[in-house]
Amino acid sequence: MKSGEFKGAARVLLLVIVLFFLTFCASKQDLIGEWKEVGKVATLEFSTDGNFKAVDNQGMAVSGQYTLSKNGKLRCEIQQEGVSKDVVNLTISIRGDELILTSSGDSVVERYRRER
Repeated sequence: MKSGEFKGAARVLLLVIVLFFLTFCASKQDLIGEWKEVGKVATLEFSTDGNFKAVDNQGMAVSGQYTLSKNGKLRCEIQQEGVSKDVVNLTISIRGDELILTSSGDSVVERYRRER
């Protein structure tokens, strides 16, 4: 491979990496707000103080704290009275007003839209 071809390939690779991180990594600020699951009734609400509230499709409500890492990993600690904390680890992607949550085993994908 010639020097010019290598530099061109390196630039393309760098661009792909940057676009990947811009697409799949979200900041805490992007996550803040209310979300509703597409085609369902489940809701999520993330606040600036690190707390969240969630209501599933059967109407069960939970709340707790969340932590969002720079690599798009979301850790939710669910608190319920009289029960120890339950921890849920997810991968998130935010594109505009769409939030995609993927379980740690990549088996469950949920899509939410930002509520206005």
